[in-house]
Amino acid sequence: MNTNLIIIEGIPGSGKSTTANFIKEHLENEGVKVKLFQEGDTSHPADYESTACLNEGQFNNLLEQFPEQQESLKEHAEKKGNHYFISYRNAPDMESSPLFEYLASYDVYELDLDTFEEVAANYWKEFVEQAALGDDVYIFECCFLQNPFTKFIAMHNAEPKRLENYLKKIGSLISPLNPLLIYFYQDDVEQSFHHVYEERSQEWREFFTDYHVNQGYGKANGLKGYQGIVEYLEMRRNLEMKILEELPVRHMLIENGDKDWDTYYEKMKEAIK
Repeated sequence: MNTNLIIIEGIPGSGKSTTANFIKEHLENEGVKVKLFQEGDTSHPADYESTACLNEGQFNNLLEQFPEQQESLKEHAEKKGNHYFISYRNAPDMESSPLFEYLASYDVYELDLDTFEEVAANYWKEFVEQAALGDDVYIFECCFLQNPFTKFIAMHNAEPKRLENYLKKIGSLISPLNPLLIYFYQDDVEQSFHHVYEERSQEWREFFTDYHVNQGYGKANGLKGYQGIVEYLEMRRNLEMKILEELPVRHMLIENGDKDWDTYYEKMKEAIK
């Protein structure tokens, strides 16, 4: 093995999850120890999922607001530097709606960009230090490109250069693991995304649409409805592929519009030997 970190990226419906599971099974058959963390995993070691981040004052206010859960909050909170982190999705005694909603409002992905950059980079640094101690191969999806892109561009409409600089920093941090990034793209984004959009629930479609057209980049550029999502995803593909060429991360681009998965898998197996 020539890498300890494989990252799989691409727009929704690209086949990231299926590919992650394929690579995991392939490597395990080769006798490699693998740890797979997929999108939405609350135990992800490098990407905060459903985790509140509060400074000292905010944490003290939290304890005052919810005196009955004070002991539980202190028990679940992890202090790192000047911030307290609380994973609120899996804690059974935090299911009360007011507390859950309160913590969700302080989610890492709701932070201002300056704080987010600091917190996210520190978490990647923690992961690399831990991963370097062993020989496991980690497989991630979405967390290197998609999630920061959504935060910087979709939510905040930040300058692309700021996103690029952040990703360069993370790329340098993970370099000791000799990462390989597999990027799926499609020449026809609409054709690829349409079947995913139709398969998902109405609730998902409404959330995804609202998130990408009614704030940040979408709002600033007058995007509307389904067509607005397609325009956003085309922009995202183009910008991600441009940024990838500037990053200190080994990557392979796979145009998978033809769904020729046998060929794609052979290419990937060759790349991760």
